[in-house]
Amino acid sequence: MQNEGKYINKLLQVDKQEDKIFMPNEIFTDLKNNIKGGSHISFAYSYYYLSLWLYRYAKYGNINIDVKTIKSILDISKNNKSVDYLIKKDGVLDKLGYTFTSTDYPFAWNWNDGNIEFDMISDFDVDSRKMMNGSRGRNYKIKVPLKGIHRTAESEEDCHEDGIFHQIDNTHLVEFETFIECMSNKELGNVAFYIYGYLKRQCDIHKKYNSSYDKLADELSIGRNTLMKYMRVMSDNGLVEIKENSCYKIDGGKFKRDANTYTIM
Repeated sequence: MQNEGKYINKLLQVDKQEDKIFMPNEIFTDLKNNIKGGSHISFAYSYYYLSLWLYRYAKYGNINIDVKTIKSILDISKNNKSVDYLIKKDGVLDKLGYTFTSTDYPFAWNWNDGNIEFDMISDFDVDSRKMMNGSRGRNYKIKVPLKGIHRTAESEEDCHEDGIFHQIDNTHLVEFETFIECMSNKELGNVAFYIYGYLKRQCDIHKKYNSSYDKLADELSIGRNTLMKYMRVMSDNGLVEIKENSCYKIDGGKFKRDANTYTIM
């Protein structure tokens, strides 16, 4: 597992300062309402997180990363086509306004007066682009994480840059270190990462989140037994603390148990 983490770090050329990515809170509702099955929702959530990270830190300018590589990072076979309907051109994420396909990508990034700016491959002349594209060729395509630039269709239409790269209202922060930990552990993977992200969002709001396994499983569209299996592994790996509250007597001599309490570590 440690070697797997080193492999991903080396593949993506991860710098310790490239650890912060904010995710839109609305992603949980959008994915649940438009995708069937917890495993595919989990993949879509993890895929979008990685897309935001690759774009935000201008990784496309330094590494040649394609769909098969992304799939392998996200704990599924690179030849698995069952999730292609989510990420292909005009697929689910495109239709939801989360992504679009482009041959233009950030080659570098910098701060200007506290605002992030990207040097795009399209900013360079034709000869420079050929050299910078290298073996990728001029038709090399990426998925642009649209919500990083424009949060809504209206702001995109108005060319108003209010996306997550510019404003972090109504978002939850997930550190890239956690992403690496989940993807490098076969007992965790993208399902655990999705669960972690949801709990992180809830704990951002409530400090500690109270919910039964049944309620949490329903909120995540994951089977109860599957959820409990992943929660145990997440707890064992120090990602979440689970407090199973004890029973107490109420009126009429009946007993009641409060919902579990979850804390992100």
